[in-house]
Amino acid sequence: MGKGSVDRRLFLGAGASLTALTVSGCGFNGGSSSETSESDGDADSSGPSGSIRFAHGSTIDSLDPHYVNQAMIVVPSGLLEGLVLANEDNTDVVPGAAESWEMSEDGTVYTFTMRSGAVWSNGDPVTAQDAEWSFQRLLSPTGASTNYAVGASSYLTGLGIKGATDHLSGTNEDWESVGISAPDEQTLVVELDAPNADFLLLMSHYSMLLVHPPSVEEDSEEWMLPENWVGNGAYVLESWEPTASIRMRANESYWDYDNVGVQEVELVLGMDRTAAMASFGSQDLDLVVADATTVDQRDDLADQTVEIEGYSVVYLQRMWGGHEASQDVNVRRALSMALDREAIASVSAGDTAGTTLIPGNVVPGWDESVAISFDPDRARDLMAEAGLTDVPNLRIQFSIDEPWLPVVADQWEEVFGTTVSVDIVEGGVHGETRWQPYDDEETISFYAGRFSGISTMSNWVNNIFGPDYVMQFSLSTSEWLQYQELEEDESLDDAERAGALDAFLREHADSDAVRFADLAGQARSTVDDAERLATFLEAVQIREDLANTLPIAWSSRVLLAGDYISGFEPRPSPEVCYYKYLTVDE
Repeated sequence: MGKGSVDRRLFLGAGASLTALTVSGCGFNGGSSSETSESDGDADSSGPSGSIRFAHGSTIDSLDPHYVNQAMIVVPSGLLEGLVLANEDNTDVVPGAAESWEMSEDGTVYTFTMRSGAVWSNGDPVTAQDAEWSFQRLLSPTGASTNYAVGASSYLTGLGIKGATDHLSGTNEDWESVGISAPDEQTLVVELDAPNADFLLLMSHYSMLLVHPPSVEEDSEEWMLPENWVGNGAYVLESWEPTASIRMRANESYWDYDNVGVQEVELVLGMDRTAAMASFGSQDLDLVVADATTVDQRDDLADQTVEIEGYSVVYLQRMWGGHEASQDVNVRRALSMALDREAIASVSAGDTAGTTLIPGNVVPGWDESVAISFDPDRARDLMAEAGLTDVPNLRIQFSIDEPWLPVVADQWEEVFGTTVSVDIVEGGVHGETRWQPYDDEETISFYAGRFSGISTMSNWVNNIFGPDYVMQFSLSTSEWLQYQELEEDESLDDAERAGALDAFLREHADSDAVRFADLAGQARSTVDDAERLATFLEAVQIREDLANTLPIAWSSRVLLAGDYISGFEPRPSPEVCYYKYLTVDE
């Protein structure tokens, strides 16, 4: 399977929802999952045994890792495996589908040796050609770009793979120009634009998971169904109900099967945290994502609590539409400077003041000089400079009624004497409307959200609130609508559409947003460490000054794990942990 062999039909709608498809499965069973089930009661003592049930508040309607969707919650935990896995403290990597690798002297070429004897769950060997095919699929232009909206390519531009972003954008359709090749079944070569200290760690991201080419070629959507599933991870898909549960069992074909600890993992979907906490208390659940404030008030949970500091950034994103004043940078800066982030963080356990879009409490190289100051007097002056004697009504949309929301509303009302509404909508509605223009021309509207990821400067500049994202949100409402029309233009093929979208952004985005994008890419490719960091910080300052996205808090993630569970190594990413390391103590 050489270069140029991937059929573009496999990318049309491959990131689409599978909710409407018939998915075989079973639901939430009673009884404690800490007990060994009948099906694995005679499991070999050197292999997996027992089962674990884990609750997550989201639903999962796709298992495709090459598109932004909720697959990121579960697929990298064990259903599919990339070339490398993160180590236990998430600072380096360990071998996965690749058993070893070498780096060239100049740091720009990585040669991976595929694991000898590793097979897919149907017995096919896992080859370097499978890896190349997977990455070509990830990078095939669809016009979705890399903006981290649902359906966009999940590729991280911060990886810095030679020719990757040009190929994804459609500006270069020649796969031979991309620095990924498989000279033989055991060897995968990846060339970078420049040395990249983050490269291997970013290779543990879910976008770089391998998929089984024949399965995807046979059906670009139904390959994800349990009866069709072929994976190379520690677990195989046993059942899946998109709004209820996913059940996985240990993959007997997995290269490290004897060291997989638990025979069965069930992820219970769509459960709110109050219900999850109650189920955890009765041992109906073994792992839960918990509310930090509630846990902070429960001394009895101290020994079962795991906290990941700086896990995510809580933010407000300006929506298109609404009052025209939102397009004035002075108005946006004023709204940001009017926020007392220390007071906001104080209402939620585990939160600290989020003074930038980078969690400075965990990302090396962060500098206080880019932090946003609380200055209500200057905020009012900026509003006056923008010609606003009366500040328009303000609105915040979110899908979760969090305690910091009314604090933000109260602060804006106090500083500007305006009316602020908090609009809590159903999760699906929030997802569908947050990137659509808000109709009320008397109101400046924001939506709330969270982003999390690997704690490196490049990741938080190039991948999270990255170049495409920043340029898109700098567009005016009319320009954004034109951009969306271009996305839906069926007269263009995928490559033409991707190229046209990239050109549109470059032409119409705010010049400072384009400057940010250029600096982010320049920093990623800079060899000198001091120069690299300085360029990153210059880009960070531009992004904060644009103030289309307002940081609110740096938030910890709090998890509860039963005291009978061992091997729980939390990840600073949505997948929570690698399931293969979990064991249930008898």
